Amino acid sequence: MKRINSLNDLLMEELADLLNAESQLVEALPKMADAGHSSVLKSVLEDCLAVTKEHVKRLEDIFNTIGQEPQKLTCKAMKGLLTESEDIVNKTKKGPDLDADIISLAQRVQEYEIARYKAVREHAADLGHSRIVKSFTKSLNEHRAMNFHFNEMAQGMINVQASGGGFYIPEGKFSRKGIMKKTKSTDVSRFISEGNPNIQDQNL
Repeated sequence: MKRINSLNDLLMEELADLLNAESQLVEALPKMADAGHSSVLKSVLEDCLAVTKEHVKRLEDIFNTIGQEPQKLTCKAMKGLLTESEDIVNKTKKGPDLDADIISLAQRVQEYEIARYKAVREHAADLGHSRIVKSFTKSLNEHRAMNFHFNEMAQGMINVQASGGGFYIPEGKFSRKGIMKKTKSTDVSRFISEGNPNIQDQNL
């Protein structure tokens, strides 16, 4: 493994780790969708897959822009989460209980991705890479939108179960198009102008 001697080295390693994490997720999401019982959950996971593929492309584009090959890293945290997913699917009967487990796992995955993108965005900002910050902000907001919808589904199940109404996943306007629309905001410009004074409008 390459030694980290600077913040830039750390950023490059974080980029490679994120790329592997998102790539692992691309492989896992179709299996999670196949295991799901609810048509709503299946649709949500399929939409998440489309967005996650775009995250992979963004990370690959960043490496192409800076003219570097990503390190061959395995994101152990994502691997652990997805291994847990496989264990749950293998030992749980297909139906509402498995759907609840899949939603819980999806929440943990999204929360992990949110934390990673927040950290790596700060490092890119400290190094003055405004283009990378914009890319990370877009992916970060999309992960937040996905997590919001998984939280909605989990809360819907809790509310109905608490009232003795059984299992329910609320119908929602969750789609890839909806995620993109939801994340178009002034967050990028606000972060650049206010969030980090080291940001400069420069190309890599």
